[in-house]
Amino acid sequence: MSEDYIWGLTLDKNKTSETWDPDPDLKPDANESAQSYRGEHSLIVKQALLGADAKDGEVNVVEVEAMGYRADVKFPIAVLKAGSTQQSVLDVLFPDPPVTFKLVKGSGPVHLIGNHSIGSGETLEDDDEVDEDDLEFDEEDMDEIEEMSDKNNVEEKKRKLAASNSNPKGKSSKKAKVSD
Repeated sequence: MSEDYIWGLTLDKNKTSETWDPDPDLKPDANESAQSYRGEHSLIVKQALLGADAKDGEVNVVEVEAMGYRADVKFPIAVLKAGSTQQSVLDVLFPDPPVTFKLVKGSGPVHLIGNHSIGSGETLEDDDEVDEDDLEFDEEDMDEIEEMSDKNNVEEKKRKLAASNSNPKGKSSKKAKVSD
């Protein structure tokens, strides 16, 4: 279960960099791995827009630095030009903070918009446990399962019968091989 919130930031000549890190002080205990907190906060950047005050013809480049699989990654996510490319539709997921956004070229303003999701607060290990009550079927559930199985068998027999009747006058649909 998660909670979703709208997220946004503006980069311009006065503020060229901003880091998204909702819980900078949150550190796992010595007994828990950092992976058990993975997914607690995630960010999806959906759109980059140039502001109305952007200089006509100026190219604005937004770069992101985030955690990758083996090392941090740094790459541009939007290149916008006032007068021609005013917006860019994105769908970039950042499953773990921190993520740093930088306006590396241009004076903006560039607006980034997306969704910030907050997980349920349970660690991944909690998801591995199975409640025994969920595995038990009562008599009514078993009757429904048997009824559906019987219905599926009847439907399969109807399909086979229809397929066998589709060949006119019992002619075989197999063709003889011709050798050269």
